[in-house]
Amino acid sequence: MEKKRWIEVNYKKHKVLQKKFKNQIEVLTYLRESAKLIGGTELDRPEDIEIDPFNDNVIIALTNNYSKQVMHGSLLKIMEKDSNHDSLEFDYETLKSGGESTGFSCPDNLLFDKAGNLWFTSDISGSKMNKTPDYLPFKNNGLFVLIRNGMQAGEIIQVASAPIDAEFTGPCFSPDGKTLFLSVQHPGERSTSKDNVTSDWPKKKNGPKSSVITIEGALIDELVNL
Repeated sequence: MEKKRWIEVNYKKHKVLQKKFKNQIEVLTYLRESAKLIGGTELDRPEDIEIDPFNDNVIIALTNNYSKQVMHGSLLKIMEKDSNHDSLEFDYETLKSGGESTGFSCPDNLLFDKAGNLWFTSDISGSKMNKTPDYLPFKNNGLFVLIRNGMQAGEIIQVASAPIDAEFTGPCFSPDGKTLFLSVQHPGERSTSKDNVTSDWPKKKNGPKSSVITIEGALIDELVNL
């Protein structure tokens, strides 16, 4: 299989960029357009990138692409030559595709724990969540983990469900791996007024508010210490 190659988005090296832009600053300001002009591969709405601490593979969350009917997104794995991040050659493959068979849709923020499990949140749009047929099976957004070790290695399980009209963001573990910090972003975002809210997270008074929560317990202890 032919290796794929990184392309340097450099104003001085590409005449097509020199015709379109004035300098490298403009090239970087309009980076997506610049990359397309020099033949870069278009991806399905990349949202987050993390490096696997055990093998240096690069994992990218591709959330979705409505224009191409990619409704559920995927997790992309990039394997750079000799596991060297300075290499110009790489291979890639889909690590996991979203959909009913895998139990998740629209992956967003990524996080590896110290055991190598891949945690990720989902980002189904509030205008489509619990409304359109493609997303009805998934209900609210959630927090998921792709298990690395043990009898369930390779399986994805959902650990938490977000409040109505919200998404989880910014997952982060404490140094000892026992506490997972997680932001609850824009709960009740489809509310029409203070008197007509779709969520009362985290308390019934004063309306819905974004917040930070912690998750602890036996499941996390077992996963992180496998």
